[in-house]
Amino acid sequence: MRRVLCTIAVLTWLTFGTAFQVFAAEPMVSHYVSQAAAQQAGVYWTTERMLNAKPYPYNAIPGEAPPPGSISEDEISGAPGAEKGGLPGQTSVLMSDDDFDALAYTGAFGADDVASAADGYDYPPPHTTFFVLNSLYGTYPYKAIGKVFFSLSGSNYVCSGSAVGNKAVLTAGHCVSDGGKKVWATNWTFVPAYKNGAKPYGTWPAFWMTTFTAWLNSGQWGRDVGFAAVTNQNGKTLAKTVGYLGFAWNYSRKQHWNVFGYPSASPWDGQWMVETQASLASIYTAPNPDTTGVGTSQRPGFSGGPWILKFVPGSTGANNYANGVNSMYFIDNPDQIFSPYFDTNVKNMKDDAVAKN
Repeated sequence: MRRVLCTIAVLTWLTFGTAFQVFAAEPMVSHYVSQAAAQQAGVYWTTERMLNAKPYPYNAIPGEAPPPGSISEDEISGAPGAEKGGLPGQTSVLMSDDDFDALAYTGAFGADDVASAADGYDYPPPHTTFFVLNSLYGTYPYKAIGKVFFSLSGSNYVCSGSAVGNKAVLTAGHCVSDGGKKVWATNWTFVPAYKNGAKPYGTWPAFWMTTFTAWLNSGQWGRDVGFAAVTNQNGKTLAKTVGYLGFAWNYSRKQHWNVFGYPSASPWDGQWMVETQASLASIYTAPNPDTTGVGTSQRPGFSGGPWILKFVPGSTGANNYANGVNSMYFIDNPDQIFSPYFDTNVKNMKDDAVAKN
């Protein structure tokens, strides 16, 4: 077996409405939203507020990105694994061995590409970035990707996110909490397939959010991952309405991704979904574990948007796996975005989010 699935004991306790859960040595922290607050979030986001919300500025790091160099993945541990996504109404399943082989081998780089990625690209790294066609917003997996709206410290902000099963939304940690300040977002709402003010699949307020303790307490960029669980709409879960992405973890960084988001800073206006096609460019030595960089011309507002491995529109076979999120960039080198590495701890957090009802 190439995949190892472990059942890990979970320690849970409640303190002042906040639940802390520990998976092995990597703690996470979660926050419940009252039913009244979730209902309020559902009406808070008027069209005017959505249009006036700004990109959350926390992910801009002073200085330059690390220079290209020989890329090491010594810190990767654990067998790679993947779960398929699904169209509305489908249930997540483990991949078959044949599917897993297809993802591990035919979905990776060719030999020449691997060699190039291992050496790193010069700045700016190569990429192709473009608006998603209007006709594709209703197609899987585009419809499972959307815009996130939330409030922090009295201001309204935007991020991006994606449906990953049941009621769960994947985003960046700084899109659910202010890393290092131990403050949670309020009025948190997901709008799948948002398009120039249109909300074709409705608005989905969160009743629960989670991130790593290392992010909430210390702002550790290697753990800038967050999830939310959203309330049902019209008696249906998010996954049964728009479908959900698959999920891949413990993979080599030597991959090619399709990166999505709603960039709101110039030259983008945040009203349209944007896609980047890019390959591994560099690694930033962030604590536990290092973060992965690719080239892009997307800008703030795209935080939390998914990095999709083996992107194949309209298909839920061995493809369309969430394998990263837009996290942080360097102010002097904005044409490169970094994602936390998706390891077993991120997978455990995703499973916890998907299990919320």
